[in-house]
Amino acid sequence: MTAPDWHDELVLVAELSSVNNQIARYVLRLLDADAGRRDQVGVADECALGGRLVDLGYALQNRAVHRAAGLNGDGGAIDDEDLRPTQLDLDGFLARPRCAIH
Repeated sequence: MTAPDWHDELVLVAELSSVNNQIARYVLRLLDADAGRRDQVGVADECALGGRLVDLGYALQNRAVHRAAGLNGDGGAIDDEDLRPTQLDLDGFLARPRCAIH
């Protein structure tokens, strides 16, 4: 594995860890709101979390396809389609809001 690959791996792992904490806080906030102890999560915050989850989902799929291409030695072909990923710049990419209300 090359140095840029390690950097991408570390960025992805850091982002997954961060979003894991964010999901835990989101769930606890929902439970508190349901019990009447706190207000609901803000719509903008909910949209931002959803967008971040989608972005990380694509990044994780991209990683899986990249790994399959290296392990199978077939150039990344899955079901006769070339799904080899392009390099993802995760810095800043994951922070963009995509909610329709923005």
